[in-house]
Formats: sequence, structure tokens, C-alpha cells
Amino acid sequence: MKLSKVALVGILAASSLAIYAAPSQAAVVGSTTSKADIIFKEDDGTTPTNPIDPTNPGDDVTPTDPDAPTPTTGALRLDYVSNIHFGEQTISGSDTTYKAKYDEVVLKSDGSTKYVPTFAQVTDNRGTNAGWKLQVSNDQFKAGSSELTGAVLTLKDAELNSANAAKPMNNQNVVLNGDSAMQDVVNAPVDSGMGVWTNAFGNTVGADANAENASVTLKVPGETKKDKDAKYVATLTWTLTDTPD
Repeated sequence: MKLSKVALVGILAASSLAIYAAPSQAAVVGSTTSKADIIFKEDDGTTPTNPIDPTNPGDDVTPTDPDAPTPTTGALRLDYVSNIHFGEQTISGSDTTYKAKYDEVVLKSDGSTKYVPTFAQVTDNRGTNAGWKLQVSNDQFKAGSSELTGAVLTLKDAELNSANAAKPMNNQNVVLNGDSAMQDVVNAPVDSGMGVWTNAFGNTVGADANAENASVTLKVPGETKKDKDAKYVATLTWTLTDTPD
């Protein structure tokens, strides 16, 4: 019986060696190389970038304001800026701060209406990574010869957004007193600001047509003369330059 057991162990050991024997290496019989290439051409800026939802940059939108500003052209361009509407307000003899309406847009994905904060959108397709700067100024609110003396327009709670992952950019609150002095809105340093960016004032999601944006306000002194039924208008000038500070 002992001899039978030893023989069986020897057979199993031999079988294991056969099962785990290393496979033979495949012989290389030859090799060659191929190439992949691409040629970049400059974005001539003649095809504007569609505005995107500043609260969800994956969605393209169509603003409904019939007087929406004309976009600029070029590889570095200002695609869109919201007009700011404060609606009809009751005359007050006290200092009063008014809140702006939200910007009405239509989502291209499903045709639904959405109300988003006042925003500006910049596209940088230059490929130079040189950075850029966005500034704004305004003249005073006027209705004919009547002026809202001392009125101050404030844009605050700025929120940068993009489909790009990184956003090492500087944005800030803007206070405009009608003296036409330029105020910085966004400063994109070298190696930032590439692609499409929105800068929204406020981040409320789910606003409706009657909602007011506390991040965009107009403060009017009580002592300022106000003509009833007159539409006071200020012009905001947005300037995009091709280098940061």
C-alpha cells in the first residue's frame, strides 16, 4: 500500500508541472510606424457662439429680449450681455433700492422657458492662452432732459461658470454711478479663460417672471426728481480687451 501512495503522489506532481508550464513567447516578425496629424486654423469669429445657461453651462439658450445687444466678432468675443429691466415702480420720496427682473431665456434642449440672472458671456478661441479682461461703464439714467441724479447701479454676487473644468479667474462686484468710468468685471490671467465663460450676477435657480434679483439693484435717492410715466434709460458699455492686468 505504501508503494501505491508514493506512485500516486509522483503522478500528481508531474501533472501539475504540465499544467503550469510557461507558454512560449511569440516571435516578433516585423514592425512599422504610422502617423496621426491635425492642422489648426484660426477661428475667424464670424460664427457667433450661442448663449448658454449661466446656471447650467451644458444647456444652450435663446434669450427672448427683442433688444438683446449685438454680439462682437473675432476669436475673442463677447457673445451676450443681458439688458437690465427694473419694470414699473411707484415714485418714492425716500431713498429706495429697486431689484432687477431675471433674464428670460428659452432652453434649446426642450423649448421650455427659464429665468436666469443677469449675465455676460465671453468666448476665447484664440489658442494663445493670453488671458483677457471684461469691463463695464454706464452713463446716468435719463428720460429726455430729466436725469436720475445720484442713482447707483450695483451688480454683485458674481458667479463664473463654464463647461471647462478649471476657472482660475478673478471676478468682482461692480458699482456704477453713471460717470462713465470703467469698472472691472472679470480678469482672466494668462493660461485661464479659454473656451466659453459666463459671469452671472446672482445664482438663483427656479426664478419666475415675477421674481426680483437682489444681486442687481438700482438705488435712487429720495431727493432726486422723478417724472411720472417716463422711462429712464442708462447705457452700459461692455469692453473686452485681449490681455489681463
